[in-house]
Amino acid sequence: MKRRLLWLAADLVLAALIVLSVWIVNYKIPHAGIQASGFPVEDMTQAVTLSTAGDTLRHTRVLTDLQDWRKKFADKFPDTVTATDTSYTSPNLSIQISSHHIDTGKLDLSDSGKHKAYGTQISYLLADIYVGDITCLQTAFAQNTYGVGYSEKLSDLSAAVGAVLAVNGDSYSNNHHKDNGTIIRNGVVYRSRQTDAETCVLNWDGTMEIYEPAQADLQRMIDRGAYQSWIFGPSLLDENGKAKTEFLTWDYIRQSHPRTAIGYYEPGHYCLLLVDGRQDASRGMFLDEMAQIFEELGCRLAYNLDGGHCSFMTYQDQVINHPYKPEHEVSDGIFITEGSLSDN
Repeated sequence: MKRRLLWLAADLVLAALIVLSVWIVNYKIPHAGIQASGFPVEDMTQAVTLSTAGDTLRHTRVLTDLQDWRKKFADKFPDTVTATDTSYTSPNLSIQISSHHIDTGKLDLSDSGKHKAYGTQISYLLADIYVGDITCLQTAFAQNTYGVGYSEKLSDLSAAVGAVLAVNGDSYSNNHHKDNGTIIRNGVVYRSRQTDAETCVLNWDGTMEIYEPAQADLQRMIDRGAYQSWIFGPSLLDENGKAKTEFLTWDYIRQSHPRTAIGYYEPGHYCLLLVDGRQDASRGMFLDEMAQIFEELGCRLAYNLDGGHCSFMTYQDQVINHPYKPEHEVSDGIFITEGSLSDN
């Protein structure tokens, strides 16, 4: 009997080592990647192709908003730059950061009650953002490379991009199955596949759209003028801006977690939400709780990004939320900058 138990223990250890090795090979060791492409906006007047490292990347069609956001939101953009601990304003940007704490009175009883220990408190940060130009909202890949296994601290990415404010993105490279969706970043198409998830698209004209799985057609996105796309989800509001109660996602995401999400009011006006979790001060949010916040804010659309240990918000290159573990590396991020994309 003792020998059998020893063999069983050895088999379990071997199985764990195999699983760990597969995970490291598939997700942690960098695979052949594509260097990210930037471009001056004024040169982008139509969809074109760009050959990089043997891969052909398509640029989307640039269709800008006819309204001048600097004039439309003139009261938000002063002539000079002013920065405080919770705000930043300039001729191009307006960022107001607020912190919130609520007691929901609701425990998370999922996952066999493992989350129950985190209690009922929630703490989150909300960044209200006005931009004078769509290129004030940029994305970037870790190590400036699209691919699997490339990672970098968000604070370092923020400094490299020159961002005022940043949050993690959708961890685009974590999903290896064949239907892992379309990835468009800064107007460049890096991946185009079918998907069983909702896709969030920010267009060059500042509008935001949520594509159902059957609607996620690349040519449609290119012609529409897609500027950024994220594939994680789910979407949080219905077509009337009301909080959803049912979500297109899997059971694990339905539990309470640290979360990152983006909200859309109108072209030029957005918000980013960062929820701390897995600690006494903040258990994390359920999807319906986060959806309700976006409804109360008056957003038209809202979309859940990657969360858990990937949820970070930086301001002036410093992490300003309270993650349950120290900052670690992420694969991509969303960056609020002074604008104007250029080649890296």
